Amino acid sequence: MLLTVNRQKLWDVLWLTALVLYILAGITLVPFHGDEATLIYMSRDYAYQFMERDLERIAYSDTPASPTEQNLRLLNGTTHKYLYGLAWHAAGFSLEDLNEQWDWGMNWDDNERSGHIPSPDLLHTTRWPSALMLAGGVLVMFALGNAAGGRPTAYLASAYYALHPVLLLNGRRAMMEGGLLLFSLLVLLAGIWFLRNYSWRAALALGVFSGLAIASKHTAVLTVGAVFFVCLLDALIGSIRQPGREHTYRAPAQLFVAGGLALLVFYLLNPAWWDDPVSRALVVVELRQNLLELQMEHFGRYADFADQVGGFMRQALIGWPQYYEVPAWSGYDTITAQIAAYESSPWRGVTVGGSPFGALLLVALLALGLSALLRDSQRPLATRGLVGGWALVMIGSTLLLTPVEWQRYYVPVFPAFGLLAARGLVFLLEALRSRWRTG
Repeated sequence: MLLTVNRQKLWDVLWLTALVLYILAGITLVPFHGDEATLIYMSRDYAYQFMERDLERIAYSDTPASPTEQNLRLLNGTTHKYLYGLAWHAAGFSLEDLNEQWDWGMNWDDNERSGHIPSPDLLHTTRWPSALMLAGGVLVMFALGNAAGGRPTAYLASAYYALHPVLLLNGRRAMMEGGLLLFSLLVLLAGIWFLRNYSWRAALALGVFSGLAIASKHTAVLTVGAVFFVCLLDALIGSIRQPGREHTYRAPAQLFVAGGLALLVFYLLNPAWWDDPVSRALVVVELRQNLLELQMEHFGRYADFADQVGGFMRQALIGWPQYYEVPAWSGYDTITAQIAAYESSPWRGVTVGGSPFGALLLVALLALGLSALLRDSQRPLATRGLVGGWALVMIGSTLLLTPVEWQRYYVPVFPAFGLLAARGLVFLLEALRSRWRTG
């Protein structure tokens, strides 16, 4: 028995190692995106805070020395810029080596002449933190798959995550998606851990990961909200069904502490919020609304719900990678050559869906997986409810709240697809095997 267990663990390690290496192997080949230049530009906050030790340069001001830097500081997550700064600092780069922000009003040649494009060495150095966080998500997906459906589901879910072209493209870039994926999945895993025994360690982990997730990208608040809601709901239902059990009364207090810890972690990672966090939150909401209106004005918003469904199908279910959002980039020879090289490499991933018919098959697997998950009596009801509820929130919010057809806005839905589709495929294969044996 011990030999069997050790052999299983060995296969797990080999499998996960292969997936992690696959993700990391494609870092240098990923086609460049202008927002990478902007995130690298913002990593100068690392230098301001930790090298120059000048917090005044990143504190909020009504009359900032650089309005552009301040707006970007408030709009974007902070986890990545600190990690990117740490990466280039450790690699021997200095603040003077950093590029300027990408200017979307200029063409490629003008941006290049103006120093808005990072050097290849700087770009590849700063991609490592994001790619490593993306790779870390493989381990979490394996654990989530095991919790939701056992080892077969874990293997399929981790493969979906590690090989999906959309996740590989966006997670390998020096942008915010790598951390968003890792910390959002860790929030879900901590939620499952918490629901097993309502331990303080799980509650603290839930708080820390929630703060890191929102600090990575603000849209992670949807995952955090869904997990906290299901955990609180489970505690309330437990207190009604089993009123004598002490831990069910302790759980709301633990979740309150976890929520406070999440806010504290986010606050510590956002010095621009330190003087007046309430006012900063209102400013961020206003800036975010203005940015979305600008994007919709220039790139076109969905006309109606049917158009929204069509975009969801193209970008999430069919899922061919979208290398750029600005049509003018199709005329840039540098990007065209980078895309061709990446597409011809073995590191581009494996498209799941790939066509309208494939998308319909994926939808069928998702529905089957959700049904199998919720009816699986071998798994704790709380785990099933949390994973199922989180998946529905991810699918519903991504479908309903995405205003423009930009694929990276759909990134949060892919892990939910991976877990449900893996669970559905395992259920289908088990049913076919059972029928084969009895037939």
